[in-house]
Amino acid sequence: MSNAPPAPGTPFVHPTYAKMLCITLRGLGIDVDAALHKADMPPWAALSTSDALLDQGTINRLIAAALEASGRPWLGIEVGAAVQASSHGPLGNAAVASSHLGQALETVARFGGVRYGAVQYQLFREPGGVVMALTELVDLGAARTFVACMMFATLLRMMEAVVGHRLDRIEVEFPFPEPPWRNEIERLCVGRLHFNRPHLAFHLDNAALLCPCITADAKAFAVAYQQCAQLEFQSTLLPLKQRVFELLNVREGSYPSLGEVANHFRISERTLMRRLKQESSSYQALLDETRQQRAVWYLTHSNLAIEEIAGRLGFEDTSNFSRIFKRWLGCLPSETRRAALDALKKTQANP
Repeated sequence: MSNAPPAPGTPFVHPTYAKMLCITLRGLGIDVDAALHKADMPPWAALSTSDALLDQGTINRLIAAALEASGRPWLGIEVGAAVQASSHGPLGNAAVASSHLGQALETVARFGGVRYGAVQYQLFREPGGVVMALTELVDLGAARTFVACMMFATLLRMMEAVVGHRLDRIEVEFPFPEPPWRNEIERLCVGRLHFNRPHLAFHLDNAALLCPCITADAKAFAVAYQQCAQLEFQSTLLPLKQRVFELLNVREGSYPSLGEVANHFRISERTLMRRLKQESSSYQALLDETRQQRAVWYLTHSNLAIEEIAGRLGFEDTSNFSRIFKRWLGCLPSETRRAALDALKKTQANP
């Protein structure tokens, strides 16, 4: 039974889930490129062919734009229900090749972070069965209900793909109050539902765990499991400064302190500072780099007011942002934006 903490890594998300969200929006007749633009993301033509991981901050902006465009607070359920097991890569392949549901859940608990690193997956024993708990590793903010609904529908569909039938004895806990659209959840789940709980959790009895997988294949499982292990191992090989940088990048506007970063990687502040120094970096340098990159991107790729950009990056006022920005790049934010606009006009004038 897997109950180990997630491997040190970065809370990034595989682009499959952003793509499925966009596909769901298209099915509803919504302008996907408009939603992507509002989320400060590349257009669909670029996203649809990209395999680059996305940080949770970017995902949160897309979720907000999608919810606003669709007017469907239960949109996460529709997105999760549309995700096929094969969309999860080696993890999905291992799950549907497991010998029984219990083995599939152990595999998801072990390697779930490889696909969706913003959530910690844990499998605990309880009297008569197990509970699969999903705990957020970062503050999801307004996206929390959407993510919980998407993960609920995704995992439920995966479990049903393993056993080949609906799970009628399952209990599910949701980390939000009972919504007026509860019936949208009940369309998928015939088990008992509980709301306003600390996190998303599935309770299954021992009989359900022993349900055989209808596509069990020991050899295919071994291959897929090894592929998952390799992906997890590769994630731990990233330099610590890169993992800290990516963690900071996720938390735009509410950056974790040095102590919070150390706690995330389960090391002391002193060890964190020493290891970053060995990699010719520091917490402050990485924080500055994170804010600088986001600031330049917003100034050159969005129409956001400089005051709003400053607020998004956690600066108390615009003057402080401008002063620090000039220290970084030797020019003011307004000058950077003006230069980007001038370059764009030249490009348009000389296609």
